[in-house]
Amino acid sequence: MTKQALVCLSNGCEETEAVTTIDLLTRAGINVTTASISQDREVHCSRGVTILAQKTWLEVKELNFDVVILPGGLKGAENFRDCPALIEKLQQTHQAGHIVAAICASPAMVLQHHHLFPNAYMTGYPTTKDAFQLWKDERVYFDQKNNVITSQGPATSIDFALKIIDVLLGRKKTAEVAQQLVLPSGIESYQ
Repeated sequence: MTKQALVCLSNGCEETEAVTTIDLLTRAGINVTTASISQDREVHCSRGVTILAQKTWLEVKELNFDVVILPGGLKGAENFRDCPALIEKLQQTHQAGHIVAAICASPAMVLQHHHLFPNAYMTGYPTTKDAFQLWKDERVYFDQKNNVITSQGPATSIDFALKIIDVLLGRKKTAEVAQQLVLPSGIESYQ
């Protein structure tokens, strides 16, 4: 059965983190749905790029996904933080045993702020380190016990997406996707 991923979008979210994740998961054969947390499908990202989400929040809030993903971007993360329906969705996703993934400002601004994973080791944008009780200084980190994947920022978007693929589909599929990318040194190739 095809894995289902939800990439949440909000005004101010970081476009590199959103688009890289969408692209790599799609390459892996994961069914990716993008949804704006507002009533407008048009999302204005942190650097001025506009993304047209496939769905609005009302169209996806009752659906189940294998992973719910939050790109970063300070304003985007604040918008995620202030969306009660999204926080409820993250809690439901975790309770169902599925994965929550967040990058950049979102681990601190959303996951830590709402105490969603109080016993999980996480990473995030380096300047948010003080928001974490259990910090991992890694490009990407999967806390297997809590089913949460976190990553540091735009340049770690590839690491982030590959880790999501690895957790959902395994090392072999992740290696296939990684091989297409001509990865720079320092990024796990899963070979």
